[in-house]
Amino acid sequence: MEKSSIHFENVKPTSQSHNLRLRVFDYVREDLTQFNKSYGNMKPHSEVIEEFKQLIKEKTGRAAQAKAKFLIEGVFLFKKDHTNEDLSLVAKNFGIKFDVVIKELHIHRDEGHYDKTTKEWKPNYHAHLVVENINRKTGKSVKWNKEDLSRIQDYFAEALNMQRGIKSDKKHLSALEYKVKKEEEHLKNIMNEKMAINNKKAFELQGKIFSDYFSKELSLDEKTKYSNFLKEHKLAPEFKKHLKENASKTKSNNTQNKKRLD
Repeated sequence: MEKSSIHFENVKPTSQSHNLRLRVFDYVREDLTQFNKSYGNMKPHSEVIEEFKQLIKEKTGRAAQAKAKFLIEGVFLFKKDHTNEDLSLVAKNFGIKFDVVIKELHIHRDEGHYDKTTKEWKPNYHAHLVVENINRKTGKSVKWNKEDLSRIQDYFAEALNMQRGIKSDKKHLSALEYKVKKEEEHLKNIMNEKMAINNKKAFELQGKIFSDYFSKELSLDEKTKYSNFLKEHKLAPEFKKHLKENASKTKSNNTQNKKRLD
């Protein structure tokens, strides 16, 4: 079962242009953009933020703090079979349950990456939820504690019928971070493959060096213990191969030497 995930952070200056596909992105398939869907009030974020600054001054008598979060954005994952209506209802009920105003919902079905090996398209189905972080009645910020954030995770898992993500402090990956992560995973796989090859060669070399010592220096009990150890080793066949080859060479050399002596 797919895992659900959502993390809220302050909207970025580029959030709206990203969500509405007003720019070109190399991790987006333009032929799939037609399946995206946006709901809500698309008033520019900069204008809404200015409105909130004035509202805070009127309601509290104080200027908004420099680090105030006026609009926050959460990205949640969904499954291929979720419809736009499903996701719209999830967003609407979230606003009701947690008493916040949902400004925008952007459903993205055109992001993902191509598998480096199979060349298969791996979609990253997700939606951006833009929430007003200022209570228009009081001019105060919406405050969520750890318990609230945990309940939010529970809500999305249940509403989307997905497995709840493991509780952690890790943030949800942005689109760029997602792409970088996939590239890092690909590089890691390549490095692991190279290490496996190098380790295999190293083990083979070790086998060649040790085989002579194994056959001439170890006692029968020591040989038995080492043989038992090799049974659990993935490269044991390679090592044993060299032991056998070395034993054959030794036997052949001994035979030749005996003939010479005769």
